[in-house]
Amino acid sequence: MYFPRVLLQFLAVAGLSQAAQPRESSTVCTVPAAGSTSIDDAPAILEAFRKCGHGGKIIFTNTTYHINSVMNTTGLQDCEVDLQGTLLWSTNITYWLNNSLPVGYQNQSTAWVIGGKNLHFNGHGYGTLNGNGQTWYDFVGSVSNYPRRPHAMTVSGATDSIFDGVRFVRSQMWTLSIIHSQRTSFTNIYVNNTGESGTAHNTDGADTIYSSDITFRNWEVVNGDDSISLKANSTDILIEDCTFHNGLGVAIGSIGQYKDVYETVERVLVKNITYDNTLHVAYIKTWTGEQVGYPPNGGGGGLGYASHMTFEDLSATALRGPAFAISQCTTFSGASGNCTSSKFQLLDIVLKDIAGTSSSGEVASLQCSAVELCENITIAGVDLRFSNGTQIDDYLCGNVDGTFGFNCTGEVCVGSSATGGC
Repeated sequence: MYFPRVLLQFLAVAGLSQAAQPRESSTVCTVPAAGSTSIDDAPAILEAFRKCGHGGKIIFTNTTYHINSVMNTTGLQDCEVDLQGTLLWSTNITYWLNNSLPVGYQNQSTAWVIGGKNLHFNGHGYGTLNGNGQTWYDFVGSVSNYPRRPHAMTVSGATDSIFDGVRFVRSQMWTLSIIHSQRTSFTNIYVNNTGESGTAHNTDGADTIYSSDITFRNWEVVNGDDSISLKANSTDILIEDCTFHNGLGVAIGSIGQYKDVYETVERVLVKNITYDNTLHVAYIKTWTGEQVGYPPNGGGGGLGYASHMTFEDLSATALRGPAFAISQCTTFSGASGNCTSSKFQLLDIVLKDIAGTSSSGEVASLQCSAVELCENITIAGVDLRFSNGTQIDDYLCGNVDGTFGFNCTGEVCVGSSATGGC
């Protein structure tokens, strides 16, 4: 049975993101709130960051701040953010579609980008970012990646930083995108992106891109999409002590979306997670080997690999699909795609010690590429049952080389998918 030693080493250093510690600030800026939906508080917020973003402290008092325009607060240093109130984003869809800030990946955009060195962002467990997302859920309908629909917050270029105790409710799209960041932790975070009616599409709890040494600890996510998703060049990622409700589970990907671009996901540890009514506990999705359209709603033909990933100590109630799924057949723009053509390889993956209930008869559905086979897959310590107590023991496989702890019991279904399975 294969258990990557590098993950044990990673655990020993995962705490290094805690290096940034709160300290006494020499300059304090308390942000005034105008108290009216018609008055934009963003300029006052930007001014506070300008004055106190280097060696200072920015305080949001226990009131509501109306955010009617984009905010770029990057380049900070040794800065504390004390969020005691609520930041409430406006519902002016026309403005946001015309002005949202580029994230730097998949043609995605954001309402607020924040970054710098040695930041400490404290929400105390009640400081809230409210994206007024119901307006967006109604507007986009079933369109997942609506162009220029903004993320709630993008952490860009953060190093040695801590984000703690923040609440996100009804985010406009993805809640938190993390890009070009290192040695940063996100702890005690609550996300609830449920809508008044139906499922809110593409409301991921968090997404990492081009980032390393990132810790997610003690998250609770209630949404209809990826609980936490690790995308291109996400390395040394720890996700632990979290609870996920109703969404898709932990996602690796999607990856391989950019033709001939080499990407990796490496050294990932997901442990002590509770799942409630999620589709999977974990799934991996890569684009097909042919480019069809362009991001965000098309692509394919990417290169690279995802390896040394362990998912352990998992408790699930009422899973809606296979606990673990691989689909190397992500393709959009209305195309069916060649499901065996992906050039992105998956290897050295461990899923162990999982118990609970599921409505699916499959523990795993592994639909891998014929071009780059999935290699060295370990699944062990599984006790999944139907609600009537019957053991679940099917493992469906396609193009898998090297199985440990389980035997493939049947052929996997082959078909286009962005969520695992067919």
